[in-house]
Amino acid sequence: MDEKEIIKEILSVYDEIEIIDEDDDIIFFKLKEKEYGLWLFSQSDRTNSPIVLVKNDAIYSYPHFLTLDIPLDKDKKDKYRLICLRESDSIIKFLQSYEEKIVDTIERLLHLLSLTPLEIEKEFQKEFLYYWNDIAKNTTPIKLYIGKDRVFQKMNAYINNLNSELRIVANGIKLNDKEKEQDGKKLWEFQPEIPFYYIPIDDNRRIIPPMRDNVWTQANIMQIIKGKRFGSISHEVFEKIKQEKIKSKKAGLVFEMNVDGNRINFCCLIVFKDAKKETLLYKLENAITEIKIVKSKRMDFCFLCNQIGNDTSIIAKKVLLIGAGSLGSYIANELVKAGICNLTIYDGDKLEDENTLRHTLKGFWVGIPKANALKYELESIHPEVNINAVNKDIDKSSLMHDINSYDMIIFTVGSSDVQLDLNRILSENHFNKSVIFTWLEAGGIYSHILVVNYSKKGCFECLYTDDSGELINNKVNQLSDEQIDTKIIRNGCGATRVAYGTEILLRTTSVVLNTIRKVFNGELNNNTLINIEPTSVNNVGNTFVERMCHCCGNRDSQ
Repeated sequence: MDEKEIIKEILSVYDEIEIIDEDDDIIFFKLKEKEYGLWLFSQSDRTNSPIVLVKNDAIYSYPHFLTLDIPLDKDKKDKYRLICLRESDSIIKFLQSYEEKIVDTIERLLHLLSLTPLEIEKEFQKEFLYYWNDIAKNTTPIKLYIGKDRVFQKMNAYINNLNSELRIVANGIKLNDKEKEQDGKKLWEFQPEIPFYYIPIDDNRRIIPPMRDNVWTQANIMQIIKGKRFGSISHEVFEKIKQEKIKSKKAGLVFEMNVDGNRINFCCLIVFKDAKKETLLYKLENAITEIKIVKSKRMDFCFLCNQIGNDTSIIAKKVLLIGAGSLGSYIANELVKAGICNLTIYDGDKLEDENTLRHTLKGFWVGIPKANALKYELESIHPEVNINAVNKDIDKSSLMHDINSYDMIIFTVGSSDVQLDLNRILSENHFNKSVIFTWLEAGGIYSHILVVNYSKKGCFECLYTDDSGELINNKVNQLSDEQIDTKIIRNGCGATRVAYGTEILLRTTSVVLNTIRKVFNGELNNNTLINIEPTSVNNVGNTFVERMCHCCGNRDSQ
C-alpha cells in the first residue's frame, strides 16, 4: 500500500475527521471547522515525521501554530502555516513504523485542539518568546545582564559604537570590556536618556504573547503592573514602580516570568508623550504613545550557567590559581566554564613553542606571558569573567598581601620546592580556606590531588615526611627515581621538561573540578588525598597524614 492510501485509511478511522481533497503531496481534511493538510513523506525515510498544516488561520486560537505563511496554490490566495506537534528529539522516529507515525501525529493534533483555555494559556507561555520575537522591531537582540536577584531594579543601557549593539546591565554586574577603547574612543557608551527597568512577574495568569493580529497595547502593560483581578507583580514591586521617578521620553521594560521552571525574559521600549518628570507608574498609566516590541537575549553569567546545569552557588567565589602551565591552563579554562568568574593567576613564564601541544593557549601566544595570555582568552569567554593576571612567580609577600580575599587556593606548579615553601607559610598563618595541591607524575599515567584545610591535621609536607620525621621524596608518587629519569627531557644548562600528554591533563582536570564543587558545597570537609590513574580515581582520605610532620604534626588533632 502506498503512502497516500495508508494515510487516507488511518484518517478514515476518526469520526471527527473528514477528508476533503488531495494533491500530489498533501491530503486535506476538515477537523473542528478548520481545514488541515497532512504532508506526505516516504516510507523509506525512517528519520522523518508527518507534517501538518492549517489553512487560512489568522486568529492564532491555538498554540504551536507557526507564524510563517506558506502559499501552496498557484494564485497564492490561500495561506498555510505549519503546526509544531512535538519537541525536537522527544521521540526516536527511527523506531516507529510509518503507520505509528501517522497515528501519533493525528493523536497529537486532536489533543492540541481539545486543550482547555487554561491549558492553551500555559502552552502559549511556553512559546512566548517565539511569538514575541516574531513581531519584534529589531533584528539584533538586546543583550540583558540581569544577575541572580529577582527584584525590581533600574538598569543601565550601553550602546556599542562599532555595531550599535545595545546591552542592558544591572547595577553590581562588572563587565570586563566596559572601559575598552577602539581607535581612541570608548567601545561601550552609556545611554542615560533611556532608563531600563527590570520587573519580575510572580503570577503569569492572563499573560499571552502579542501576535500579528493581536498586538500589545497600554492595557496589556497595565494588566501586568496594576491588574485588578490578577496581581502579576508583588506589592513590593508595585510600590517601587509607584515611587520611581523618571524624566525621559523613552524607557525600557524588561519583564521576567517563570514558566515550568524556565525564566522567560521579554523586553519592550515605551515612548511617552513628553520627557516631563513623573513617577514611572503615572507615565505608564497616562503618557504612553507607542510600545515597541523588541528582541532580547539573556546573557548574564549566572543565567547562562544555570542553563547548562552549572552550580550557580559558586559564581561569587574568588579563586587564586598558582601556576599557568599545562595543567593550570586546563583548570583555569574549565573553572570559568564551570562558573568561577573571579580568578587570580600567578605565573612568571612565557609560552614556548614546546608548550603548545599540551597547553590551552594557541601558537600565536608564543613569547607572551602565560598569565596575560590566559587573561585575554578567559575574559573573551564572557564579559563578566574578570581575571587578575600577575606575570611573576608567587612569593611569600605576594601570597600574604590579600590572602584573606580568596575562597580557595589551587597549586598547579611543577616545583615541589615552591609548594612546600608556600604550604609552610599558609600553615603558619592559619589560612582558614581550602587549598588544593594537584600535580602530574612523569610519563602521563599517575596524577594526584591533595585537599588541605589548615585547621585540621595534614598538609602537603606530610607527603615528604616518613614516620620518623625525616624528609623524603614524595611518597605517594608511583614512579621510582629511575623511572622518572627516563621520562625527563633535558634541554641543557639544567633546564628540564617532564614528558606527559594531554590525556592525563583531561582526566586530572575533571577530578579537580569535581573536588572543587564538593569543597564549596560542603561535601568534602576533611583533608583528603586523591590518586588518579587512567581507569580509576581512588580517594584515600586522610591516610596521608604524618604525625611526625614538622609543619602540621604539632597541631591539635581535629
